[in-house]
Amino acid sequence: MIRISGGVFKGKMIREVPDKRTRYTSSLVRQALFNMVDVHEKSFLDLFCGSCLVLIEAISRGASMATGVDISPRALSTCKMNLEDLGIIDRVTLYKADAIRFVKSPGMPFDVVFMDPPYGLGISSRVLRSMRKDFVRESGLVVVEEPKREELVVPEFLQVEKVREYGDTKLVVMKKT
Repeated sequence: MIRISGGVFKGKMIREVPDKRTRYTSSLVRQALFNMVDVHEKSFLDLFCGSCLVLIEAISRGASMATGVDISPRALSTCKMNLEDLGIIDRVTLYKADAIRFVKSPGMPFDVVFMDPPYGLGISSRVLRSMRKDFVRESGLVVVEEPKREELVVPEFLQVEKVREYGDTKLVVMKKT
């Protein structure tokens, strides 16, 4: 079980995905993320959502709606149970999808896009290169959690606003230009 670190669900526990390959965003990094990024009354997308930990943190901190994307049926099943336990399943849309295909597909733009893909595979840069420009609202943000040793390739329509390091992890906050 993992504890929610802030907002109206602070202190609540959620289930973990029953898969040892799943890596969770630490409490310190989650708190830093939401100190840097205001999600109140905004749409929030969590790519590689896993148990929906970061997505739930966003709803807990005032996001008006959230979308979670993961390719793993086990992750999405765990996420759905966590959302049902907290009574917020009606505020979230879940998709079983490949992140690269998802960011290429037409749909509603998001105010905040967060991604925390598996480390060490260069997936963040591949997703960013595939992302449609209109995938993010004007002045919207894209936040990537990745290992600090990994080099991120940023598309022309995004500008790096902040980079913060927490141990071996870095958060890169980019704004749509």
